[in-house]
Amino acid sequence: MNKRLTITLVLAACSVVLSAQSVSIANYYSAANGKKQAELKTALYHIIGSPNVMSYGSLWSGYYETDRADDNQVIDRYSYKKYYFSGKSTTAVSGMNKEHGVPNSWWGHTKNAAYSDLHHLMPSDSEANNRKGNFGMGVVTSTTYNNGCIKVGKGSGGNNGTIQLWEPADEWKGDFARAYFYVATAYEELSMVQSEGANSMQANTYPKLQPWCTQLYRQWNKQDPVDDLERKRNEAVYAIQGNRNPFVDYPTLAEYIWGDSTTVAFDVTKPHTWDGSGQTPELSDSTVILESDFTQGYANFEAYTISGQSSSVWTQSSAYGMMANAYSKGKTADDWLLSPVIDLTGMTGAVLQFEHATGYNATSDASEMMEVLITADVTTLVPSAGQTSVQWSPLTVHWPAQRSSSFTAFESSGKVSLDSYAGQRVRIAFRYRATDAKCWAWEIKHLSLRGKPSTIPVGIAAAVMPAVPQAVFDLQGRPLGNRLPQRSGTYIVVSGNGVMKVYK
Repeated sequence: MNKRLTITLVLAACSVVLSAQSVSIANYYSAANGKKQAELKTALYHIIGSPNVMSYGSLWSGYYETDRADDNQVIDRYSYKKYYFSGKSTTAVSGMNKEHGVPNSWWGHTKNAAYSDLHHLMPSDSEANNRKGNFGMGVVTSTTYNNGCIKVGKGSGGNNGTIQLWEPADEWKGDFARAYFYVATAYEELSMVQSEGANSMQANTYPKLQPWCTQLYRQWNKQDPVDDLERKRNEAVYAIQGNRNPFVDYPTLAEYIWGDSTTVAFDVTKPHTWDGSGQTPELSDSTVILESDFTQGYANFEAYTISGQSSSVWTQSSAYGMMANAYSKGKTADDWLLSPVIDLTGMTGAVLQFEHATGYNATSDASEMMEVLITADVTTLVPSAGQTSVQWSPLTVHWPAQRSSSFTAFESSGKVSLDSYAGQRVRIAFRYRATDAKCWAWEIKHLSLRGKPSTIPVGIAAAVMPAVPQAVFDLQGRPLGNRLPQRSGTYIVVSGNGVMKVYK
């Protein structure tokens, strides 16, 4: 079943169903304009929260408007069995249930607005509904149930280990991902960690979804993009409830809240659709040089203790990224978190961005004891005690405000230009120091370093791939990431050896 080719949603031509032209999307979301990350998510919460939902017992009459194909077939995203409406009624179609995309047991079965919200509550084959249960959504690797549309079984839940999951068909993965994004935003005030919920949700308003969920669902959001069927359903639900799913209206919105554009102010006047390389519009003319999601690990970064106790102060957390806090480790510390060698040869306009939070620093600025440094001396790791020969230079970053007895919210470092290091190989270090009098804390996550290939002339053609490519482009100049595509062709490759054509 291909939803894009075979299903046409019937929307009654009556006044209750609004067209896209009847609402100005930019005006509807105006309060979110210019916002970023957590602030953007909360602004959307105030726009789409508290919908005027139908009563749970009346939802089948709502499904008649939102989930009916042109032949009166019920659009079922959980199975390929055929069920049909016999007319508009509150009576359930035989053999089907009303299924919560995000299980209502996660917030304790409370019959609030989320309990009847059509944006994530859809008709489902009864057997599929029962097998899906209250499990979270993810990739199933050990299957116990498969009806050809959904799978149920065990799979990876990030740092939660192997957990029970259900997985939708490829053609619906993006739809369900956007439904999860919607619930995590429209109901950010709800604690959704009861039962299986803690595997997928956090007891906070941001990021709300567990890191492994945001990473996977963002991937599904790209792989299965918004289509006309989903847009029409969004309009139909809006006509009933008076609120919209912003992740359908703005297909790349999740990137501005959880992904690659968290440091970019969201502009509600733009459509925000994917570009040809799968990047958000603001990043389509740049390429990734270094990217680390510290909530998933710290990859090629290395932690070093210069002074203090032998145990490293830098530790990794799935919720908070890389954390430095010497309070329980003797208080006195000088610990460095060092990046791998970053090759900026052949690159220009390099910009570093990351998210960080600080805490327990009362009225003092965190920069008194914490630094972000850079050096072109890539052969020496970190300065040993008393060593002064290594030339580390401070980078100017935005620091969160002081907080006396807790952590601040995560804030962006701002765009930190590394342009003065263009053409060089560098290392970046996060230096954490502490004393008995100034033992504060620091958390860092979601680091990104992007740049643009320099405009130096393209060199000779090569028949093999240069070592360690930094950026790959097609002959039209469209960015393809930092790996040569599998398909044969001719590509422009930027590496430490310059810029050249590569035949494959």
